[in-house]
Amino acid sequence: MLALLFALVSAPPTEPTQLPGPPPLPEPPPLLREDHRERGRSPGYYFNHRERPRLGARVGVGVDGRLAGPMPARAAFALDVLAVGRIPASRRHPRFTLFPELGFSLSAGPRDTRGYLFNAGLGLGGSDGGIGIAVVPRFVAGSYSGQRALGLRAGLLVEKINPNGGGIELAYQALFLPGATVHTIHITLYLGFLLPKVY
Repeated sequence: MLALLFALVSAPPTEPTQLPGPPPLPEPPPLLREDHRERGRSPGYYFNHRERPRLGARVGVGVDGRLAGPMPARAAFALDVLAVGRIPASRRHPRFTLFPELGFSLSAGPRDTRGYLFNAGLGLGGSDGGIGIAVVPRFVAGSYSGQRALGLRAGLLVEKINPNGGGIELAYQALFLPGATVHTIHITLYLGFLLPKVY
């Protein structure tokens, strides 16, 4: 037993076994840039909160000008008193916004030019940065120069949407009287206010 241990200790060290090297690997292919279009809603959509609806009123003064029809005067003073709403319907910018309006319009001019019209409409437009732009079609009904009148008014409205703001509207109106149609154009400057947000 001792002889065996002596032989193991006195034996010369052996050379370590050489392991084979790694095999050669091919060069990796170059990376190609690929553009993938985003599907569905943008991540920013979820960070943009939806604005709350706003209710308020606006008062406007301007001029009605005759384009065609039996209007006694070529121009008349115009006054609009309206209850309005501003209802954002999307989160994206600019926000798609509904512009409901309900109110009363007065026209007064020489030669017994008088108009008393109820009007109601729903405008479609957008708002961003406190500025709103909309096309507002309206139904109008009442009396004009002493005659029963029904008609349509369509206007382009640009306004500053603030608790206290203002705007301008350019509108075309067609009034149907018994036996005649009056076509007028309206330019109106508005002052308005909005109530606190509706929750």
